[in-house]
Amino acid sequence: MKTAIMAGGRGTRISELYPDIPKPLIPVDGTPVLEREICALRNQGFTELILTVSHMGDKIMNYFGDGSRLGISIQYYNEEQPLGNAGALFKLKEQLTEDFLLLNADAIFEVDFNRMVAFHKAHGGLVTLFTHPNSHLYDSSLLIANENNAVEQWLAKEDARPTYYKNRVNAGLHMISPEVLEMVSIDPEQVGTTDDATGKTVEVDLDRQLLKPLVGTGKMFCYDIPEYVKDMGTLERFHQVEADFITGRVQAKNLANKQKAVFLDRDGVVNKYVGFLRNIDAFNYCRVWQKQSKELMNLDISALL
Repeated sequence: MKTAIMAGGRGTRISELYPDIPKPLIPVDGTPVLEREICALRNQGFTELILTVSHMGDKIMNYFGDGSRLGISIQYYNEEQPLGNAGALFKLKEQLTEDFLLLNADAIFEVDFNRMVAFHKAHGGLVTLFTHPNSHLYDSSLLIANENNAVEQWLAKEDARPTYYKNRVNAGLHMISPEVLEMVSIDPEQVGTTDDATGKTVEVDLDRQLLKPLVGTGKMFCYDIPEYVKDMGTLERFHQVEADFITGRVQAKNLANKQKAVFLDRDGVVNKYVGFLRNIDAFNYCRVWQKQSKELMNLDISALL
């Protein structure tokens, strides 16, 4: 399975920190963010990559080469002029003959991609969106899905929202069928040329032209998951993701690892799981724990995580 990684962004909001290197090569705890992405993919068996590059693309290509240094295979598509965030996909149509992962090159993530692929196959859709809650949902596009996780609404931040809804946003990680590229009237030969009517370069927008038309069709699904995905497009976010990586929070969120949880009784008692009770000593231990837990009821639950 091929993985396409969009690595052509200029990173203008974070360029003051590293003005002389492209955003995908910004180091997180000493290693470029894109290299961390690539290694995470390789460790899960995704070894055929296509990188779309543009701004300072030569530095990215020189750094990674053909990928053999990292035990993978890398092909490049160099956008000599902007094609939009999905234009390169149409230039690569001949190579994208099966469902593929589409990722951004400027995010720190720790994701069990094989689990995501299994979800995509099980639902039989054309697109699977990695979705999660975030801390700024009021200035983010919001996805509303049905009980089967099929996307029914894609609300912009200025759109009216239902009274009750789930904090669910698109994290920028996608599973896409090549059939999606055939469903729109876009001529690959015209992408990147000048439109005679407008005088502007023909570009392709991923959300507006490819994904949003699938809303309500039952062919695009939300993969709701709490694993760590965060872009590092601003100085504040960069420092946050680096701190999260150093402290191990990024790696701990991967569902391939055991996860921490707090279980509450209906009366709010904090419970500790000790397995099935088979002897009186275990029973007495639980009674002692329950007594102690009641003394913790006024504490902030987050302190226990």
